[in-house]
Order: sequence, then C-alpha cells, then structure tokens
Amino acid sequence: MRKGYLIVEMLVVIFIMTMVMATLERFFRTFAYDLPRDYRLIQENTTFNNVVSRMRADVVSAKTLSESVNGPDEPNTLLMEMSDGVISYKFSNGRIFREFIAGATGAASGNMVWSVPHGKIEWKVWNKNKTGCAVEISTCIEDKNFGHIRKKMANNNLFFAGALSEAAK
Repeated sequence: MRKGYLIVEMLVVIFIMTMVMATLERFFRTFAYDLPRDYRLIQENTTFNNVVSRMRADVVSAKTLSESVNGPDEPNTLLMEMSDGVISYKFSNGRIFREFIAGATGAASGNMVWSVPHGKIEWKVWNKNKTGCAVEISTCIEDKNFGHIRKKMANNNLFFAGALSEAAK
C-alpha cells in the first residue's frame, strides 16, 4: 500500500484545474468587470434619455432658439427664449446644466443638473432667416475598454421650436 501521490498524478490534476479555471475566467470576468460597466452605460443612457426628453419639451414650447459660444474654456450654450423667460443648457465636465432665467418680474427657478461622466452631448441650432427654428441633439457614451474609446448608444434627435412643431403635426 502506497502513501501519497505520484508527481505525474499531481501534474495531471494541476493541468486539469488550469484548463477548468481558464474556461471559467470569462465567466468570472463578466461578473467582475462587464456587468458593472454595462450597468453604468445603461444608467448614463437613461440619464441622456431624460435630458433629451426635457430638452424636447423646452424646445417645443420655445419661441426662438440660439446657440452661444463663450470661448474655448466655456462650453457651448443652447438658449431658448420662452414666453416667461430664457432657458439655458450647458454641457461641461460630464454635467448638463439647465437654468431657467425668469423675466424681469420673477426669480430664477427650474434649475437642473444631470451627471453623465462618460457621456458626450452636442447640439446644433438650425437657423431660418437668422432665427433658430430647430435644434439637432446628438448624444453618445464614450466607453474606454482596454485602452480604446468606443462610442456606445449614439442617438440623434431633431426638434422643431414653437410654431414650426405645431405646423409639422
């Protein structure tokens, strides 16, 4: 009767365990890395959908639209003239700021901030007779994976301001 294992038996067990672990590595990586990243992407896309939905409501009720460029350090600003004030949207450092500036009689209200640290949003005002009549909004999430930046969940939207949106219906 022998006590212990042969070196060949130990090497075979180590080899089999290595193959099993190599097979299961992708499974464990999915739970440790891919699922949290995908959850973050879905959360940021949901935030973008909420922002775009709010922007759509503001654009449709706006009288006019304009785009202001404040300089290289300041973000582009989307301005919407409403009947009771001006709404301003800015995108800076992974945050989207919505600010409502009431007319001369009221104080500022309705300010909002959305955080999208890996997101990118761009807007372009379409002008007709030097008056903004529509805004094109492009969103995407920049996902860095193994040193490469990929754009995920890219969306483009076009919304018409005020009377043009009613005429389109």
